[in-house]
Amino acid sequence: MTTRRDFLTVAAGSLLLAGVPNLFGQDAEKKKEPWKIGICDWDLRARGRIGSFAVAKELGFEGVQVTYHPDGTDSLAVKENRPKYLAAAKENGVAIASFCIGHLNQEPLATTREAEGWVADCLEAMEEMEVEQVLIPFFGNGNMEEHKDQQPFVIEKFKRLAPIAERKKKILAIESYLTAEDHIKMIEAIGSDAVKVYYDTRNSLNVGYDIFSEMELLGTKKLISQVHFKDNTRLGGGDIDFTKVRETLGKAGYEGWGVVESSVSGDWKESHIENAQFLKKLFGR
Repeated sequence: MTTRRDFLTVAAGSLLLAGVPNLFGQDAEKKKEPWKIGICDWDLRARGRIGSFAVAKELGFEGVQVTYHPDGTDSLAVKENRPKYLAAAKENGVAIASFCIGHLNQEPLATTREAEGWVADCLEAMEEMEVEQVLIPFFGNGNMEEHKDQQPFVIEKFKRLAPIAERKKKILAIESYLTAEDHIKMIEAIGSDAVKVYYDTRNSLNVGYDIFSEMELLGTKKLISQVHFKDNTRLGGGDIDFTKVRETLGKAGYEGWGVVESSVSGDWKESHIENAQFLKKLFGR
């Protein structure tokens, strides 16, 4: 026989259970944060150096964009160095967010005979080290906006490199001064899902682009592979609305690293400690 007390107990339990989906569903989703906070190794004064992970940990970052350089003491082109990077990353609890072949700004992919081989070797290192993507920059001598004659050669070389990236399930991420529309045209000409865009907030603003329209367009095409959170001073102190940046990328379905580049005023370490804290707050950490 069910008593009034039994009924009230069951009813109270039902009310508690009714709140469970909200407590462990909606609120848990709010706590689930797909964004991760990284920094370029050149901003750590450790370009292409194994010691970059220790500095990143000291400053409060979760990952490092690591420079792939074709030579040097800690070069990833030296296979024996690759396990050392992985060991340093594990020891410091700091991930490898991506690679970057910054040397291509001085010796461009389009015009340097050895450059295609560097990218191919970097893809091998990525496979061995389980790194998802590499930034292929086009600035300085490789500026495709300034040197438009280089673009056909870039497309030709990417057509050879992209199948390698596809087989290894890796991403070749173009960063350049091209517009979003021109990036899309180039990627369509290459014809590979392994080629995407590495978006840089300050670079795009510096050349007069509407960065929010750009991110929205590239986002609808699912072409943003990773993002440099960058301004001409410490993050949050310049003229870029990073709350809107985060919202725009979120609406486009971007889930990945927010990688700090530059964004320094005064002491570089203090700047990057503040940048890490800014992104943690921005990303709801």
